Amino acid sequence: MNPTVRVDKRELRSGIKDYLKNFGCKIEEKNLDISDYILSDRTAVERKTFQDFISSLKDLRFFKQMKELSKFEKPILLIEGFEAMGGWNESSFFGALSSAILDYNISVIWTKSKKESANFLYMSAKREQFKDKRNLSIRVRKKPTSLEEEQKYLVAGLPYVNSVLAERMLRKFGPPRKIFNAKKEELMEIEKMGEKKAERILELLKTKCFGI
Repeated sequence: MNPTVRVDKRELRSGIKDYLKNFGCKIEEKNLDISDYILSDRTAVERKTFQDFISSLKDLRFFKQMKELSKFEKPILLIEGFEAMGGWNESSFFGALSSAILDYNISVIWTKSKKESANFLYMSAKREQFKDKRNLSIRVRKKPTSLEEEQKYLVAGLPYVNSVLAERMLRKFGPPRKIFNAKKEELMEIEKMGEKKAERILELLKTKCFGI
């Protein structure tokens, strides 16, 4: 099985797309508002060469980009290569990285080459789409424009549930509270809701993890 990676058209000149194809990825070329690569509904990757990373710090693009990237549930900053800092202050350099990780909850990975970057993108997309059963419908933390959209966004946060399945669940049960109180058999009456999905949802909703 080959995963699909959604690639921003501005990234096509980088050559990463060719490596991804060699690894077996299917490519969707899009004009992306956020990130350079979309691996699943919750995972997006901003790729920067080392020099682009330094340049984005100098012209203050970096923090705006990280704020946008953090709208995804699983955002990743990929930095490719390592060169001389050109006099750039180390404290600012590491301060920016720590801000991405601690302030914006962004995972940071460093690669040595385009091939390594493509390999990471391929393996991550494969894991998301096949092991964790995520699709490419984008789920970002944006402000809903209506109560209906807010309910759909809430339900789509359940395991294996995308926006289409969330709408089916809301149409069957009505208020989200009824979904959260539903039995496995009731959930399985919904189209495309198999036993595995229903059991995973109930496990999430009924398992106690914190405190008394």
